[in-house]
Amino acid sequence: LTGSGFRGSTRSPSQKPSVSPEDPPRTPPLAPVLQLLRNQLQEKDALIRHLENDWERSRAQREREERLLVTAWYNMGLALQQQEGGTASRGFPSGAQSFLAQQRLATVARRARTPHGRAPSS
Repeated sequence: LTGSGFRGSTRSPSQKPSVSPEDPPRTPPLAPVLQLLRNQLQEKDALIRHLENDWERSRAQREREERLLVTAWYNMGLALQQQEGGTASRGFPSGAQSFLAQQRLATVARRARTPHGRAPSS
């Protein structure tokens, strides 16, 4: 019996201390986890860049299409105006009529013409 009278009450210096309940459990090293997260971040950044480029291309295409539509409408209106220029010289002063009246006259004149060089059907 030693010191206090209980067996094993003294510890020899070669014994390891027991794990106390306050010690956190062993965690894996952070380097592989960090590398995995960095890789995921790089993949997400690449995806974001790709989607931004796609959006930019779509926006540019839409703007080109809108400009083409505006140009086509302008050209069509100009062609109608030039086509119906002869009508104005026959007694319909184009300046005295509204734009809609001019368009109605152009439509009536276009419908009155024979389709593709054929005689009108009766």
